[in-house]
Amino acid sequence: MKRLLHLPVLICLLVSFTKDLTAQFIKDVAGISVTAHGKSQFSDLPEGSGLTGNKFSYNTFDAWLSAPPLRIGKTQLFPNVSYRRMDFSFDRENTQHLYQLDKIHEIKAVIIVRHPIAAKWSVLGILIPTAASDFKNSLSADDLIADGIYGVARRFGKRANLEVGVGVHVMYSFREFLVTPGISVDYKSNNGKWTGQFYWPRLNVVYNVSPNTQAGIAGSIDWTKYNLKNFTDFEGREIDYARFSAIHAGVQFNQRLYKNLWLGVQGGISLSGSYKLFSPGHDTIRNFSVDNTAYGKAMITYRLK
Repeated sequence: MKRLLHLPVLICLLVSFTKDLTAQFIKDVAGISVTAHGKSQFSDLPEGSGLTGNKFSYNTFDAWLSAPPLRIGKTQLFPNVSYRRMDFSFDRENTQHLYQLDKIHEIKAVIIVRHPIAAKWSVLGILIPTAASDFKNSLSADDLIADGIYGVARRFGKRANLEVGVGVHVMYSFREFLVTPGISVDYKSNNGKWTGQFYWPRLNVVYNVSPNTQAGIAGSIDWTKYNLKNFTDFEGREIDYARFSAIHAGVQFNQRLYKNLWLGVQGGISLSGSYKLFSPGHDTIRNFSVDNTAYGKAMITYRLK
């Protein structure tokens, strides 16, 4: 599962952030969103844990902004920055408890480089420096994650309305390299009614009910990896970092509010959640599963035509 959660994003981050790498799909170049989750609780807790039966809920706040694309000859650059905060609330507050989550912050920059090499072929390079922390201690090098995605994409069809990309994702964090493959699929029907994207680990399929209204399905694997160095569990084992993850699956509805301003809502189930604690040697010290729960999401975006 650890490897699966790091499988790229070959361009998947653009679904959440820039949405401007391909010419096919929705281009939400700026926006804000909030995702609320119903109450859940941890399973597989150590015997006698203070978190046993302590239900919690959490909200996720996101904001992203893309700078104007740059062009150097045939090469295009798409810069973007985003911020995410996960805010946890427990029935019984005990912020000193080692395993109790509080707030997690994530700041991410995305710089996409795209260069055409043939009529329907392009090479892609994406740099994704990230800082993730609960900010309970001063920011350090262990709060930084170096990310990079490199690949090629090809368009198919007379109208070039299908694009498939393949590539490699390289991540360095907590003194460990992860190298994994990736795939992306971007499709728009000939009549313009259906649009679909699969950028692992994210899926979006929408039907254009009218020029101002869309309905469809949405799915994603969301995870946040952050530093917990200098913590020791009750058995004396050192904890270096943690990862909170969940799979979201639901339906979506998008409505144009005014010109380029859109309102989007989603609702569904958050399932297969987990909260993992790792040693400096990348061994799993604790793996707490999270009970399934409902979620709802609302966002306002500025969308290019």
